[in-house]
Amino acid sequence: MNGADLIITGNSVFTALDEVPFKGGVAIKGNRIARVFQGEIPDGLADEHTEIREYGDKLIMPSFIDAHTHFSMGAAASSSHVCMELENSSSPEECVRIAKEFERTHPEEKRIMGIGWYTAWWGDIPLPDKTLLDEAFPDKPVYLLCADLHTAWVNTLALQELGINENTKPEYGEVRLGENGKPDGILFEIDLMLPIFAKLVDYPLEVLTELFGAFLKEANEYGITCLSDITAAKLNQEFITYMDKLIQMEENNTFTARLHTYTNLGVTGNYEKELAMYSKYHTEKIRYAGLKQVIDGVTSTYTGLLLEPYSDRPEMTCEANYPKETFLKCTKSANLQGLGVRYHCIGDKAVQWALDCFEEANLYADNEGNKKHLPNAIEHIENIHTDDIGRFKELGVIASVQPYHVTFDSNEKVSRIGMERCRYEWPFRSLIDNGAKLALGTDYPVVGLNPFKNIYAAVSRCDDEGNPTSVNPQEAITLAEALQGYTRWAACAYGREDELGTLEKGKFADIIVIDRNMFEIPQKEIQECRVELTVFDGAVIFDKEKNGVC
Repeated sequence: MNGADLIITGNSVFTALDEVPFKGGVAIKGNRIARVFQGEIPDGLADEHTEIREYGDKLIMPSFIDAHTHFSMGAAASSSHVCMELENSSSPEECVRIAKEFERTHPEEKRIMGIGWYTAWWGDIPLPDKTLLDEAFPDKPVYLLCADLHTAWVNTLALQELGINENTKPEYGEVRLGENGKPDGILFEIDLMLPIFAKLVDYPLEVLTELFGAFLKEANEYGITCLSDITAAKLNQEFITYMDKLIQMEENNTFTARLHTYTNLGVTGNYEKELAMYSKYHTEKIRYAGLKQVIDGVTSTYTGLLLEPYSDRPEMTCEANYPKETFLKCTKSANLQGLGVRYHCIGDKAVQWALDCFEEANLYADNEGNKKHLPNAIEHIENIHTDDIGRFKELGVIASVQPYHVTFDSNEKVSRIGMERCRYEWPFRSLIDNGAKLALGTDYPVVGLNPFKNIYAAVSRCDDEGNPTSVNPQEAITLAEALQGYTRWAACAYGREDELGTLEKGKFADIIVIDRNMFEIPQKEIQECRVELTVFDGAVIFDKEKNGVC
C-alpha cells in the first residue's frame, strides 16, 4: 500500500485486547486501521504524505462506546431548553424554586421541562402532589422528571395536555389519584413517560438538528464516538421522520458518531416493520439496531421486580410490564428473525425472567450459547440472585451496566432490599469472574456523559470525593476491565465487535488519546482525565491542542 494517512504513536497504546498498554502506534488509511505496531514505526508505513503525531506518555486507545444512552432526550437535556439543575434540590419546595428560576430566564419556552430530582435526595419523603406546581405555574404546563426517568411530577395543565384523567389506564404504570379520585400530579413508569419524552424533543426538525450537532460535539470531546437511542420508542411516523433526519445528517457529513436506535418490543411478536427498518437504516453511522423492552421499574419507587418482598415495605407487590409469557413469545420471535433484544431489568426477578426468555429463545432459534452472535443484552442489573450470575456466559447475553448509578443511588438499596441482597447489587466483579461480557454506559441523561467519572465509579465503588457508595466494594473491577467495557464489550452490545471496539487492522479508525497514562496515575485522578484527541472514521474531529473541534 501507499503510506498511511495518519500515524499516532506513543509509549502507551491500549488495544482493548490485552490488559496492559505497550509502546507503539496505530496507522490509519482512509477510515480504517491499516496497522497496529509495537516499537518504532515500521519501514514503508509512512511516506511524504503521512501525518505523524507522537503523544509520549499519553494513552492511545479505541474511542469510547457508550453502551446505553438516550440520544434524542440527551440532546435536549444538554441544551438550554431543559432545566437540569433539579439535581441540586433537596426538597420539593426547592425543586419548584429552581424550576421557577428557569422559567424566569427562559420565558420563550412554551412548557417547563426539567430532569434531575430524586427521592433519596429529598430524604425519601412521600412524593408531593401537583399543588405546589399549580400555585407556581398557573399558565404553563410543567413536566419535572425524576432523575431515573421512571416518575414524573406534573401540574394540572400538563395532565390536560397529555389527556390524562381518572379513567386513564396505562398498560404499565400508574396515574396516582388523590383523595378526590382525580390525578394528583404523580405519574409512574414507561407507558406514561413515553409521551413526556416526546415533549422533551417537541421542536422543529431544524432546531433538533442543531441540538443533535451540539450534543455530538460534547460527546466527541469526551472521546465518545458510538452511542444509542435506547428509549424504546414506538415505531410510528415520528420515529421514521427522526431516522430520516439522522440519515440526512450523515449524508451531509455532520453526524460525528455511530448511533444505534431501538424501538419497543411490543406484545404481538410480529416484526415485519422492524425487519424493514433494520434493512433500510443500516449504514456505517446510523443503524436501526433492534428491540428494547422494560420488564420492571425501579426500586426507588417500589416498581422494581423482586424475588422476595421489599425490606422496608414487605406489603408492597410489583407487577412486571407484561406477563412473562408475553416476553417469552416476543423474545423467541425476535431472535428467530435475527433481531436482538435488550431488556431493562432492575430487580433480581426481572433479571431472572430476562435470562429465562433468552434461554428459551436460544433453543427455539437454534442459537445455543448465542452461537449466532445476536446482540441480546440485559440493562442495569442492579440486583441479581446468585443462581443467575453464571447464566450470562452460558447464554451469550451481554451484561450492560452503568457504574455511576452506584454513586447516584446513594446506598438507597440498603433500605429497599436489605443488606443480604445488597451483597449482589451492581455485581460487576461477580459477572466478569463468571465469564460475562460487561458493557459500560451512562444511561445519559440519567447521569452525566463523562466516561471518566463512570470509569472511576467502576474501579473504586466510590463517589467523586472518594467515599464508598456501596456495601460491596469487592464488586469493583480493574481499570483494564473498565476500559474494555467502554470499548470492546460495548461494541458487542451493538453487535459490532467485528468493526469497532479494539485497535485491530481492518476496523474503523475510531481512536482517542487521553491526556495521561491512566494505568500509572492514582485511582482518584481518573476523574481528572481529559481527551486530547478524537479520531472518528479516520478523521480528526477533536483536537484539544487546536482548541477543539476540527
